[in-house]
Amino acid sequence: MTDNKDRRGYFRPALLRATFLAAALCLTVIYAYFATRQDLLHPVKLYLILYAAAFGVYAYVGARLLPALDRNQKLYVPLILAVGLVFRLILIAAKPSLSTDIYRYIWDGRLILHGINPYHWAPFDGRLARFRDAAIWFPMEYKYYNTVYMPVSQAIFALNAAIFGTSIAGFKLVYALIDALVMGLIAVILRARNLPVINVYWYAWCPLPITEIALSGHQDVVGVALLLSAFLLMLRDRPLPAAALLVAAGFTKGFAFLLLPLFARRYGAPFIRVAVIALLILGMPLYLCLPSFLHGMKQYLGTVHVNSGIFHFVYTGFRMMLAPGDAYDLTSRLSNVVVLWIMWWSVRRPIDTDDEIIRRSIIVIAVCLLVVPTLFPWYIVWLLPLVTVFRRKPSTAFIVISGTVVLMYFYYFQYTILWWFRLLEYAPFYTLIWLEYRRRYWLPAEDLGPGVSDLPGASVSVNDGGADGCPDPAACK
Repeated sequence: MTDNKDRRGYFRPALLRATFLAAALCLTVIYAYFATRQDLLHPVKLYLILYAAAFGVYAYVGARLLPALDRNQKLYVPLILAVGLVFRLILIAAKPSLSTDIYRYIWDGRLILHGINPYHWAPFDGRLARFRDAAIWFPMEYKYYNTVYMPVSQAIFALNAAIFGTSIAGFKLVYALIDALVMGLIAVILRARNLPVINVYWYAWCPLPITEIALSGHQDVVGVALLLSAFLLMLRDRPLPAAALLVAAGFTKGFAFLLLPLFARRYGAPFIRVAVIALLILGMPLYLCLPSFLHGMKQYLGTVHVNSGIFHFVYTGFRMMLAPGDAYDLTSRLSNVVVLWIMWWSVRRPIDTDDEIIRRSIIVIAVCLLVVPTLFPWYIVWLLPLVTVFRRKPSTAFIVISGTVVLMYFYYFQYTILWWFRLLEYAPFYTLIWLEYRRRYWLPAEDLGPGVSDLPGASVSVNDGGADGCPDPAACK
């Protein structure tokens, strides 16, 4: 034991505060530097090194400081949330050099304000020539593709455009504030599930949502906020409004639709009726232009194949025996079968607890992301909040992949696919998932038995010093 630590090995309060503030300052400097760069992908190695540094600081605080911070939640939870918001605000004015998606958001929103349905025509269509400009149209990708963004997303695009016009910073500000709402929802859900509220740190300070939402401006955070709102209503035994919010989340990105059978299995006919009504109302703008939307989806899914994990390795195996097109078609069919199977698996047994529906939701979305041909880094943001509110200790595997998934930027934007990059990205995740499975982390709560400390509401052993984790309060002051 050193003078800087108490009898449990925790940092003493003064050193704890200093280390916490030093970590926050270090991350602030990194994000401030990101905000000054016009192109973070040239050189991409610099971005990956700095992201790794940010992730290292984040992991250190989570592993070494968080147990001690938990003893003073009244101070550190608001501080963690406030600093997390500052990280996001720092990046609002930064150029979204990691992705061009936000230009399409602005384009679609502007079309809606001019009374044009964005599903009708692709940006390159001559009938939209008057909207072409250097600031938005020129840097936008996939100009020949019909939009693939769903109605709830389009409504947010139009609202943003009405308030901010074509301001990239304005769009990003909205998404950053919604991300702040996500942090708040996580804190509320943790409290409702009798889990340590300090665990909100694992999302609030995670570099992945900070860079993918506040820096790049990805709209997925809208769906994540709606999804978490649905789970919060579920915890409060209000499944009918939860049905509407779950459908709304699906109309930002289809991942949430994968959970509809799961919720319907638990809540039955009343939930199904509300979900059907929400599907009819919220999806109406899409249904009116369904052929155009499906055409855009076919264009996108047929050409955008980026950063797949299992899909890539299965496809590579089939390539040894089949022509490339046949190998890809066969792998795609197998991927679809796996997604359908995991949805069936999620509903084959009754769901009696909130813990179980969260567990199955994580597994369903994770399996889908891991077997499809494209896994962009911001897709992982859909999983991080659920992982954070699942157990007393969030899954190490999913925390780690939030750090390694950004390796995609190296071989996607440099157009150089290095086989060992895929191993570096995915091998730690699959290894940790296997270890967590061996340790029964992913088993249903009822199969874990009594006294398991990772369960929601599990108490701390008397030998560990009681609820505050300190055997001798005087020694911990």
